[in-house]
Amino acid sequence: MQSFDVRGDRIVLVPISVEDAADLTAALQDPIFHETTSIPYPYTLSMAEGNLAKVPAKWEQGSTDWAIRSVDDGRFLGRFELIRNAHFSDRYEVSYFVSHDEWGQGIATEAVACALDAAFGTLGASRVEWAAHVGNWGSWKAVWKNGFRKEGVVRLPGYEAWVGGILSTDPRTPATAWDGPSAGAPEVLDSSRPQDLVQQFHRTYFMPDRVRDGQEPTLDYERLHMRVSLIREEFAELLGAVYGKEARAIVEEATQRATAADDGTRDIIETADALGDLVYVIYGMALESGIDLNRVLAEIQASNLSKLMPDGSVKLREDGKVLKGPNFFTPNIARALGQQ
Repeated sequence: MQSFDVRGDRIVLVPISVEDAADLTAALQDPIFHETTSIPYPYTLSMAEGNLAKVPAKWEQGSTDWAIRSVDDGRFLGRFELIRNAHFSDRYEVSYFVSHDEWGQGIATEAVACALDAAFGTLGASRVEWAAHVGNWGSWKAVWKNGFRKEGVVRLPGYEAWVGGILSTDPRTPATAWDGPSAGAPEVLDSSRPQDLVQQFHRTYFMPDRVRDGQEPTLDYERLHMRVSLIREEFAELLGAVYGKEARAIVEEATQRATAADDGTRDIIETADALGDLVYVIYGMALESGIDLNRVLAEIQASNLSKLMPDGSVKLREDGKVLKGPNFFTPNIARALGQQ
């Protein structure tokens, strides 16, 4: 395959060659790349020259290998490869790095966008894949912004890696809420483990968690009525969403009367059974309705954690309600349903 350039707004992907050995060596003197990639450290000029001597063969075999350079002054910003799958010629994997001094400026994000243009256009790819060490949020953010989806974790010798991908038919915009740390908020946990999400919320906002603390199950605590009221409110909202406003009003009135009739039963076994069954039938309705509840929960969790103040602190109202910080955003449920 003939090598080619790809031009963006601020960067240009130019076929890399042995003439770039000095720039490549200088960029890889930072040991941080060794921590999250297979790039050796220290990295020498002879290593760069030996590696770059193999580039022409990559292009001949259908892969690409570019230097990322600035449109303005031509300076070396990093390296980007599209590696053709040995078994499926219409699949590629991205591999890239951006010089440490250039981090935080969206260079990697633009480079991914340019590479996808080439992959789905010039190369006729149907799918592009990505992998990175678990916890490499910088690498994930660049592909996340371009529409990649995390698809799992794989075990490799000595470490675990996130894997993900994007299809040629997928939108080139974020497919999910940002699940990494930002503005003082922690990373969002795996949405396929709902209890972990709620425990993270309780931990973040200093709420009680008897399971975490190893305490006995009980219904004898001050916040019980508040907890039941939250379930009542969400049940009424569900009935309203399905059957309409009048149905919601009926449920709200009926559940208020039921609460007022409290006789102090407090059966912990029946309560646990009912809570478990509620979760089960809720997931059942979601499945029959074509709702990926894990994706919905990821959106809700990201929104909940965005209530934190920029420094990661929690601001409370006098009654204990968590106040929303300046970076708060509402959950994008339409995106979770694939309707955006």
